[in-house]
Amino acid sequence: LIDRRLWNLAHNRVTVSTVGVTSRMRDLTRDLPEVNLALSLHAPNQIMREKIVPAAKGTPIESLIEALDEHMMALAKRRKLLGNPQGCDQDGNAGGAADFDQDERKSASKKKRAMIEYVMCE
Repeated sequence: LIDRRLWNLAHNRVTVSTVGVTSRMRDLTRDLPEVNLALSLHAPNQIMREKIVPAAKGTPIESLIEALDEHMMALAKRRKLLGNPQGCDQDGNAGGAADFDQDERKSASKKKRAMIEYVMCE
């Protein structure tokens, strides 16, 4: 979809939706950090989620939120690393999504690159 020769869709106009396979979410973040990511939770807690989405067993909501957070901050992280040719901070750490201050997080969240969809089921 993002091959401009075929569809001419801008990366930031494409949203990939998932029920939450963290390894694939992280693959997307690594390979295509420019696309948007939507997580469909289907329930307000892990127990209900496992009943509705059998694939949710073994994937706690917390790990999904962490992967979604990493995706949201991926472009900011890339920009930060580009400012440092070594790709590390002064202590030699590559840094993760947790290494951003509140203002950087607010700025990234305004871009709406990562979102949570909650589908209400009876």
